Amino acid sequence: MMREAEFIQDVFRKAAPMVLGGDRSMRSKDTALGVYDVVTDSDVEVERYVLSRISEEYPDHSVISEETHPDAEEGERCWVLDPIDGTMNYARGIPFFGLQAALMEDGRPVMACMYLPVFDEMYVATEDGAFLNGSRMRTAAPRPLRECILSTGDFSRRAEEYRLGQARLMSQAFDLVGRFKMFGASCVDYSYLSCGRTDIHFRFLNKKWDYLPGLYLASRAGAVFDRDLTRDHRLLMLCSSQEVSDEAVEKLVPIILGKS
Repeated sequence: MMREAEFIQDVFRKAAPMVLGGDRSMRSKDTALGVYDVVTDSDVEVERYVLSRISEEYPDHSVISEETHPDAEEGERCWVLDPIDGTMNYARGIPFFGLQAALMEDGRPVMACMYLPVFDEMYVATEDGAFLNGSRMRTAAPRPLRECILSTGDFSRRAEEYRLGQARLMSQAFDLVGRFKMFGASCVDYSYLSCGRTDIHFRFLNKKWDYLPGLYLASRAGAVFDRDLTRDHRLLMLCSSQEVSDEAVEKLVPIILGKS
């Protein structure tokens, strides 16, 4: 496994006590639509720790991070970091949250890591594949859409049209899938799809730290998605297999886009 993957796993494990024992007091922060979102002191503390470790180990690498460097320039080798993904869950004592990062080379992801500290689950992806606590993992076997578990991110804070698409999916496609899940943390959505616990993950793409680590992880575990759909509509329908993707794109995407 590449050196950077070993490095970030060590960093995340050493940061976990800061997360689990940290200050979970919420304060609001601005969003694109002016809707309610939160941050905690632990988000900032953990981010500073991870940034300091990266700076010490890889001083020539750049970092894009949610709380302190959201608009940083993307260098030749660049880390994308979310110190605590699922902050609302974290602040309210809901165990679905985690640390996540990806490493890019010349704009292309080459490594991703997600750590869910409450469950002690370390998800890692490199060009060698995808792994959960050191064991290779794969997405679930194909099954009919009506038997699939679909997870979706929280309702979009970026654009009203995205929220309406999510609302149409959940109100009009209820009988087309087995179950809907909303975990409230992208690290959980992507990691659960990657290890076969769910079959589909849907979201409109936003910031790189929200989707890049998980998308690379899931892709290395065998997940597929329609690249034209993502490019044209910023809509990611990530599926466990091509068979599931074909049915999901046919039946669910027209509902999301309001074309059914």
